[in-house]
Amino acid sequence: MPGHASEPPDHPLLHNLNDPQREAVRHARGPLLILAGAGSGKTTVITRRIAWLIEEEGVHPGSILAMTFTNKAAEEMRDRVQRLVSVPAAQMWVSTFHSFCTRILRREGERTPVGRDFVIFDPADQKSLVKQVLAELKLPEKQFHPKKVLEVISDFKNRCLLPEEAREEALDPWTRKVLDAYELYQKGLKNHRACDFDDLLLWTERLFRDPVLQATYGERFMFILVDEYQDTNRAQYLLVQHLARRHHNLCVVGDEDQSIYGWRGADIRNILDFQQDFPEAVRIELLQNYRSTKKILDAASEVIANNSQRVAGKGALVTELGDGEALVFKLLDEGRLEAEWVAQRLQELRYREPEAKVAVLYRANWQSRQMEEALRAQNLPYRLVGGVKFYERQEVKDLISYLRLISNPFDLVSFRRCVNAPTRGVGPTTLGKIEGAIPEGGTPLAGLERLLRSGELKGRAQREMIKFLDLFARAEQERDAMGLAGVVKWVLQESGYLQSLEDEATLEAEGRIRNLEEFLSAAAESEALGLRLSEFLDRITLASDTDNLEEASHLSLMTIHCAKGLEFPHVFVIGMEEDVFPNRNARETPDGLEEERRLFYVAITRAQRRLTLSAARRRRVMGTEMMSMPSRFLRELPAAVLTAPIRWGTELYQAGEGIRPGASFTRGAGGASVATELQRIRGFFDRVKTDSVPPNGREDSRPSEPAEPQDPGAFPVGTRVRSARFGSGTVLAASGSGDGLTYTIRFEQGGDKRILARFGGLQRG
Repeated sequence: MPGHASEPPDHPLLHNLNDPQREAVRHARGPLLILAGAGSGKTTVITRRIAWLIEEEGVHPGSILAMTFTNKAAEEMRDRVQRLVSVPAAQMWVSTFHSFCTRILRREGERTPVGRDFVIFDPADQKSLVKQVLAELKLPEKQFHPKKVLEVISDFKNRCLLPEEAREEALDPWTRKVLDAYELYQKGLKNHRACDFDDLLLWTERLFRDPVLQATYGERFMFILVDEYQDTNRAQYLLVQHLARRHHNLCVVGDEDQSIYGWRGADIRNILDFQQDFPEAVRIELLQNYRSTKKILDAASEVIANNSQRVAGKGALVTELGDGEALVFKLLDEGRLEAEWVAQRLQELRYREPEAKVAVLYRANWQSRQMEEALRAQNLPYRLVGGVKFYERQEVKDLISYLRLISNPFDLVSFRRCVNAPTRGVGPTTLGKIEGAIPEGGTPLAGLERLLRSGELKGRAQREMIKFLDLFARAEQERDAMGLAGVVKWVLQESGYLQSLEDEATLEAEGRIRNLEEFLSAAAESEALGLRLSEFLDRITLASDTDNLEEASHLSLMTIHCAKGLEFPHVFVIGMEEDVFPNRNARETPDGLEEERRLFYVAITRAQRRLTLSAARRRRVMGTEMMSMPSRFLRELPAAVLTAPIRWGTELYQAGEGIRPGASFTRGAGGASVATELQRIRGFFDRVKTDSVPPNGREDSRPSEPAEPQDPGAFPVGTRVRSARFGSGTVLAASGSGDGLTYTIRFEQGGDKRILARFGGLQRG
């Protein structure tokens, strides 16, 4: 722009910036796309750009709107700008999308159905309201689980569709009934003069459709900046479009290669199509990475190059930090040994570099269990980020309460927890009656039996308590014959707990199911060591009651999603296996595999100096030990970034072998050969090369991993099946095998559901 050429290179706001960063800071008018690669100094550029607009371009702070996704990011942005400018930056609008929308609705809300003095419903309020709606419509919660219904309603709102507009889509009978619930739900919110979080975006976007209001706020906000633009959904995209229409001074910052939130509505097309939306836009790429060494960045670049959903002509990340250390890949015989190997490496690192910050990353929360146990065995302090320690998670504690009551019928605390998990219609009054009926020196179950004989319990509570009492009577008779893992599996099935989560059919429920599967694997491992039920319970109680190990820890455990935006000198990524990473649902949607690859890219680029990847040949799933196949993403790593052969104990393993044609697996001394798996693995990767998913997201042929012929429950994609619970439906996808074989089925009356084959009772036809 005119005048900028004379700016001295040592201008305070340009100090220590590279050329593309300076260009981004100094760009003033017109649309600007900043493609900010991992570790490229994005926040510095954004804050200095805002300061430049105020100090050098003379823009009034009140004419600047900056939006991001978290309160922490907004506060950091505001604080950093204030330190750079000489006028009050408090006049700026720097906030999250939801905070911005709340502020607008408090001013203009009389134009909406909820007014200006609305309350904001939290998730508990939402669930309560939708349960009332389902009851009014006489829709059974087993087919229309409140959380699933809210998930669908949220999706419609994020696409800016009210019920009458959503009905225009071609919908199945189940979704049409959900739209009835959506309509009543919105009426309920209006009666309460309330908004849920999605309404904040929905109603604000509706307001800005009004030409007068759009012009008013479009004139006010002359300069708009949006951080993490790749994470915006449809509603957020439209909001930004409305506001930028007047001046076109829109700056968006993001990286399509780090778009990892498609499952919650983020639309990668928003950033991919920015230059179509604004053909006059200037595009600046921030490719200088200040975080990682060359070998780490080369690995990331080679992997992400396999994605098709990328900005055309984008360059690769570069660094001046040197080549650095090669990546380590270690294949262990099974999951427990993998965790122990990582823990030993961490112990060695602790002695060499006591103050070094380290992260252990994994795809899903259930993977933390073995890692936590291995770290406790080594007495290594750790901090679990963004989650609850494995044995303290709600569903795990619910299951433990059943097992404790089986082991000790006098345990009133466990009785109180499991009697209504899943819900059985036992409220505080009924529970009080049961406890009042406990004979002196007797058990809660004896009290329940007395109450049932008295006839005081009626209806659903009576029916459910009879079944509950029968469950423990049978457990007492059969637990020795079933064995430890058998008891756990039996309780999961007979209690109805697992089925209740499958009925819920939400992402949250799926995560909880995986945690229960991992608990079953823990029980199977303990049984293999000769532990009985009481000994197993002692072991996990001591494990969950440890030592506040997280205090002053330099070691963090977290999912890769939690790690986004963070960096660590040393990073371990565990569980690099198919059906783990990428996860087993990745190929159920057209974009699923590409998002999984972006997630791996994010994991790689968290590492500053050293990156270690690990996998297991065998892993327990639902208590059954199954052969694993190495992740297809390992195959995409360039050989030049991997280490030389690694020797550990009696095992010699060439880094990268087993993931390329012609490689072979060997076990340590004394172990049986797994060469019989070689052909299956070769064939798998041959299919990976040619795998494609049609545009409609369904596969027209058999799944790439057909179940073994001897599995009587195997149904190819497209098969018509019947379920006693949900009726008729069509198989959309299959994943896993053995006890973990899971189908995604579209039922005519129940919508899409994921069902474990071993529990589903599915029949052809």
